[in-house]
Amino acid sequence: MTRPKLLKLVTLDITNTLLKVAGSPGRQYGIVGRRHGIFTDEALLTDLFSKYYKHYLKQYPNFGAYVKMSANEWWSYVVKDCFHTVDPSLDEEKLQIIANDLFTHYMKSEAWQFLPGAVDALNDLHRYPVKLGVVSNWDHRLYRVLAVMGLERYFDFVIPSYVVGVEKPDKRIFQLALQDANCEPDEAIHLGDSIKKDLEGARQAGWGGYLLATPGVSHSSVDDACVVESIHEFVDKIRPRLGQMQRNF
Repeated sequence: MTRPKLLKLVTLDITNTLLKVAGSPGRQYGIVGRRHGIFTDEALLTDLFSKYYKHYLKQYPNFGAYVKMSANEWWSYVVKDCFHTVDPSLDEEKLQIIANDLFTHYMKSEAWQFLPGAVDALNDLHRYPVKLGVVSNWDHRLYRVLAVMGLERYFDFVIPSYVVGVEKPDKRIFQLALQDANCEPDEAIHLGDSIKKDLEGARQAGWGGYLLATPGVSHSSVDDACVVESIHEFVDKIRPRLGQMQRNF
């Protein structure tokens, strides 16, 4: 049996892999809403966010990139529908002010928190002779979020889907990462929390892939050997393919 090649590239998703929204989307929407005199139940806002986020991703995939829509405009649709549902008396001007505020709010560190062990795992990975990258379905604000959370220094490159005009699970976004790392598909591996976008997307591109299990979300359709419960477990599983530890970071 042929031994797998040493890895030259490890890529990670961001949301619900390294970072998650602090509290919940409803909590963050509630914080901004209160700044504008709107007080409502955070659980309701989370449900509304989920509803309209899915609706607009289906109507305008990749945050509107394919129809030349700005990311701010795309997110404004989501935010305005959420708050208009909560309070139909809000006029368009007020709704847009709230939407703009939230768009900026999500570029601040207080909107995010690390998944357990994320930073320690990145420090661990960075000691090995592999390139580290981000491949994530995100808009251009991802660069700023990584910076304010102190994560940009870990990565050799960052690929937000909106910026490059293609999103996971399309294999082209993984091919862009290979070009940045100058390596072959069987020398690359990806970790994320979505079966379709991350695990299947990576595999369809010829990569290795692991699924980071999300509490309460079934992954019964996936081979348990490809599922990890933490990013630490992911690093331990791929460690034999990382080569000799050499960096001090």
